[in-house]
Amino acid sequence: MTPLVCARCAAPALLAARYPHRWHNSSGEQVEGLRESVLCESCDTNDPAAAPLLALLTSDDPPPLTGLANAVDAWLTTIRHRTPDPTTLETEEARWQSGDL
Repeated sequence: MTPLVCARCAAPALLAARYPHRWHNSSGEQVEGLRESVLCESCDTNDPAAAPLLALLTSDDPPPLTGLANAVDAWLTTIRHRTPDPTTLETEEARWQSGDL
């Protein structure tokens, strides 16, 4: 199994979530697919949506399942509506093209 890695910094990631996503292509047709979001202890430290989930996942104590489920749900509710930063997207595309991603 390939280790989970953050595409933004290449550090080990804590969590990845895939969820349904749809958009309209240049012809105006709706395209259905999946989107993936990765939680990274380094990159998401200052993200208020990630703070409760990071606290649970980085604690020395195992998180209660209901608390973990609620934190994941709150994180996904926020991030699934975010749009990509064009500069970050270009950087990731360049990394993908070069085989680094």
